[in-house]
Amino acid sequence: MEPKPSRQEALRYIRAKVDELLGVIGTLPLRPEELDDQRLITLDPIGIVADSFRLLNSHLNTTIEQLKIAQNEIRSIFDTVGAAIVVLDLHDRIEDCNRRACEWLFNDLPRTAVIGKMAQELCPCAEALHEIRSRADGVPHSTTMEGRDVSVIATRILDDAGQAARTVMLFSDITEQKRTERDLRLYAEVFGQIADGILITDADNRIIEINDAVTRITGYAREELIGRNPGMLGSGLHEAPFYKGLWHSVEQHGYWQGEISDRRKDGQVIPLLQSISAAHDPAGRLTHHIAVMTDISSIKEAQTRLDFLAHHDLLTELPNRLLFNDRLCHAIERTARERNQLALLFIDLDRFKNVNDSLGHHIGDLLLVEAAQRLRQLVRRADTVSRLGGDEFVVLMETSATHLAAVRLAEKIVAAFQQPFQIGDLELHIGCSIGITLFPDDGEDATTLMKNADVAMYRAKEAGRAGYVRYSQEHSAAMRLKLELDNALRTAVGKQSFELHFQPIIDMGKRRVAACEALIRWPTGPAQARSPDLFIPAAEETRLILPLGRWIIGEALRHQRRWRDQGLPLDYVSVNISMVQITQPDFAEQIIALLAETGTAGPELQIELTENVLMADTEHCARILSRLREHGIRVAIDDFGTGYSSLSYLKQLPIDNLKIDRSFVRDIPGDQNDCAIAAAVIGLARTLGLEAIAEGIETVEQQDYLVSIGCDKMQGYLHAHPMPAPEFESFVIRYTQSHGHL
Repeated sequence: MEPKPSRQEALRYIRAKVDELLGVIGTLPLRPEELDDQRLITLDPIGIVADSFRLLNSHLNTTIEQLKIAQNEIRSIFDTVGAAIVVLDLHDRIEDCNRRACEWLFNDLPRTAVIGKMAQELCPCAEALHEIRSRADGVPHSTTMEGRDVSVIATRILDDAGQAARTVMLFSDITEQKRTERDLRLYAEVFGQIADGILITDADNRIIEINDAVTRITGYAREELIGRNPGMLGSGLHEAPFYKGLWHSVEQHGYWQGEISDRRKDGQVIPLLQSISAAHDPAGRLTHHIAVMTDISSIKEAQTRLDFLAHHDLLTELPNRLLFNDRLCHAIERTARERNQLALLFIDLDRFKNVNDSLGHHIGDLLLVEAAQRLRQLVRRADTVSRLGGDEFVVLMETSATHLAAVRLAEKIVAAFQQPFQIGDLELHIGCSIGITLFPDDGEDATTLMKNADVAMYRAKEAGRAGYVRYSQEHSAAMRLKLELDNALRTAVGKQSFELHFQPIIDMGKRRVAACEALIRWPTGPAQARSPDLFIPAAEETRLILPLGRWIIGEALRHQRRWRDQGLPLDYVSVNISMVQITQPDFAEQIIALLAETGTAGPELQIELTENVLMADTEHCARILSRLREHGIRVAIDDFGTGYSSLSYLKQLPIDNLKIDRSFVRDIPGDQNDCAIAAAVIGLARTLGLEAIAEGIETVEQQDYLVSIGCDKMQGYLHAHPMPAPEFESFVIRYTQSHGHL
């Protein structure tokens, strides 16, 4: 017989059963603290259980109701989420989804039509999603669905045994997000790469961000600027009112733009075109200042250079005519107020055209640069040296500009320009002519002073060059005559108002008219300028000699052709050629064309050149003359012995005749020196296989002496003056008949 349990053991048993029951039903109608030992003994277990189950059922009903409410709340949240949510079983069958999924992924099908269907039947991108679902790692994956950027997160749901039971997939449309990200990347790229500097400050004007251009412009690294006030970049060149106006504009209008000078880290001051804008939050509170800066140093330099070029000569960098006229006008105003004087020196280079035409514009430009430099070294700092154009310069003397001071400066310039100019390997000799005017004596305005200085300069040239002349009233009268001559000459060339006269060249050995020289005459020209010695230099200066020269050659060839057809026994007609003509690149071709046009053979034409013309550019002349020699054209050196050359050119050039200048013939046979010179020229010609022609024969004694020393060709008044073509024809016929040749 088992022993009867003690009271304590029975109580422990009952309490254990009550605890077990509490673990099952979760509650009792009595609170645990009320279950003391006495009540445990008197409790009815069956009653307790019945009461507990009644209470439990009541609690369950309450819990179920609460769960339904929670379920509805969850479903409401589930359907209002902006993302699409799909729950799949292990076979990709749809167990649940929210409203967004039905609308977006399943073409607006109702939820009841979706549940239980396979995902690939309803979703066009199910295959791509299958791979994401298979990973189900809870990590966002990006894909594209119907042109939209989508982020998909797949998460596994495990059962009680820890095995995968289903997959929850969250689909988010991130198209706008991606677009925003692309925009932000673009803005960041623009911010970093834009050439303009962008500097952003906070409301307290502390720098919070810059782009790379700010570092390039200012020389400061980013870490040196962040947190600092932009005032650290100030140049110190702007006064306080400038900055006050700047910030007033920003505060009142939210914006300021203008030019400002800042200082780089290396201390260099740089000009900036800057704009400053104020940024505010929706409440209108200031949040930032945004400054955009452009370094305009190169623009400023370009503007400075353009301004310099607008007022200075590009070649010599001297003030040009525009700037000089401005300075002259201001100088006249000051001088008039102070009752003082100023002087103008108008300078023109001598023989510059010869250099330009014979050696080329490149050498001419280098010569002008050297001339400008020489002038700078001669004048005072207070004086202005300007190049007006071409080879014309002018000096403005403002202080102590007396007549004596102007003359002394002119003497210094003339002396300096008589020294040779070294241009590369070339040593050039030019000189200069200067006209001087003083204010107010020679003019009371800029135009008059310049005009009169120009007139005086031309008078200096006419006086022999390499000198200076002070203006006088008589010079203006002379200049007016010169202007009238130029105008008349231009009209005459256009109308061909000239005539050719011909002077015979006699061959004394054969007693015949061997040839003639064509000489131009201007019978209708101004009375004071009808001589070729006056109007030919004017034609050369204005380059009217070019069309005039072509007319002379063509007219001479037409007469020669007619005389040949008439049977007059003339070997050739001789024509004088100027330096302006022979320096033309197509000079030889022009003559060859005129020969063809008139039907004249090359040996029937002779051109006459002076030594000075030949020596200006021997190499160029050699090319031209060789081309003419190919067509048989003859070449004579006129006024031989009066030039400044050596005789080496005689063996370099194709020459036929040497013409002994009349200055060596005039005093023959009385002057032994002239006799010796004539004999030397004749001997030189004979040695070189050339013919000598004596010019200016006026007496029988001159002729006889020259014949006696071997010169047979004569030209001069002893035989005939230059005469019009009909008279010349008659002379040739008479002379030929009288000597038995016709």
